[in-house]
Amino acid sequence: MKSLECFTRRFLEIILWLLCLIPLPPINQLRWLFVSVGFRLCWISYFVYLLKVGIGFSTIAVESVGNVVGTALFMGNTVLGIFLVLESVLKQRTHSQLEDLRFQSELQLQRLGMFGKRRQAAYLLPLIGVQFICDLTRFFINNEEMFSPVFMISLPLMWLLRFRYVQLVQHVMDLNQRSLQLRRSLLSLASGNDLWQPYGVHECRQLQTLRSTYERIFECYEMFSDCYGWGMLGLHLLSSFQFVTNAYWTLMGLYDGRDLRGMMFNGATGIDFGTPIATLFWHGDSGSENGRQIGCLISKLVKPQGSKRYNDLVSEFSLQTLHQRFVVTAKDFFSLNLHLLSSMFAAVVTYLVILIQFMFAERSSRPNAG
Repeated sequence: MKSLECFTRRFLEIILWLLCLIPLPPINQLRWLFVSVGFRLCWISYFVYLLKVGIGFSTIAVESVGNVVGTALFMGNTVLGIFLVLESVLKQRTHSQLEDLRFQSELQLQRLGMFGKRRQAAYLLPLIGVQFICDLTRFFINNEEMFSPVFMISLPLMWLLRFRYVQLVQHVMDLNQRSLQLRRSLLSLASGNDLWQPYGVHECRQLQTLRSTYERIFECYEMFSDCYGWGMLGLHLLSSFQFVTNAYWTLMGLYDGRDLRGMMFNGATGIDFGTPIATLFWHGDSGSENGRQIGCLISKLVKPQGSKRYNDLVSEFSLQTLHQRFVVTAKDFFSLNLHLLSSMFAAVVTYLVILIQFMFAERSSRPNAG
């Protein structure tokens, strides 16, 4: 298991470096700095080529609504790809601050005796595997019958966007592991707490360490949202639009019953973009749940016979958990949680039902019109 975790981390480090989704190396590593800049110039050239292709398709996109939507998604994904590559450079300082805070929180957790292993391979490898299987399915279908003329040339762009999701999930899982370790440490302190026993000096010190650790982890969540917030917002908007449109086209193919390959192609595309969204929101909600449980555990630390300093410290810690929540946000437009995900799913289903009913009504009225 340890070797698999090491392989997963090393594999992602290499892929994310090739996709230019990590910051530039420091100036003292001049050789790698030039190589990274060269890779980014290659990606920018590729994006410019995709924009030219999209502009060429825009002249014939007005022939149908499907072409208009497909061209808009293609152009939007290309612009988003440019932004993500530039974001890794523009957020260089913020990323460095995030790494410093993560290191500080790691030291604080070690002071509490927490050395938990971070198991990420069991979540990240299946996520990548689903993307690969869906793309392989779409490749064979598109090879037999041309459903998307830009499928092959846009494949590197699609993998860049999806590995950005994988990168976000990896970071959120790491932060959630730290919050889980803090919750376990707090639970250990609370389980051995005797309400009617006067507090000990070591308990007060440990509680102070827990408070400072909580603050460091909260700052990590805040800095993560600041570092990747705009990219998350763009990814969420475009991926949601992509999922909705492909879900609609899949249902239309199922209704017609004549284009099974097209239905499979659109269904695989919807899964491609739907699974990263669900995974990211799932892990974002896990961090929020850890924070809520930490807030509930603090009340168990109160000692009626403790000193005023100790009980005041408990009260301050409780207030801290109320105002400093472990939440991942996309520049405060929305937070990653299951409540929002379920609301989005309900809205998508509602809109799809309305569109299908509208389509049925339109088709049933055609013979009468004739």
